[in-house]
Amino acid sequence: MITITKIFRFEAAHFLPCHLGKCKNVHGHSYVLEIEIEGDRNFEGPEKDMVMDFGNLSKIVNELVIDRLDHKTLNDIFDNPTAEYMVMKIAQWLMPYINIGTNELTQVKLWETNKCCATWKV
Repeated sequence: MITITKIFRFEAAHFLPCHLGKCKNVHGHSYVLEIEIEGDRNFEGPEKDMVMDFGNLSKIVNELVIDRLDHKTLNDIFDNPTAEYMVMKIAQWLMPYINIGTNELTQVKLWETNKCCATWKV
């Protein structure tokens, strides 16, 4: 098996209604999203010797995640937009479009800051 990883970025604002610290107030982040896929390389066709074309992966992630979250108030999408909850939901959104054939979404990592991230793994 081979893994591939692609990194995406988006900007968004949120507040954590259940939190007692500073994050209970509206603030923004420059999120970094890492998507990892595991699979066998294709032996024929336009994706020969690839697990998945990075362009096709970008199309899926941009349509299902980035377009939905970029420059949005995340509380309009999630009740409690913690990094942990968001990374789980992002994985759920992507699985039906990535887990095809031998391909499997194996890890989604959402960086809220350059020092803090949440990771979903199979």
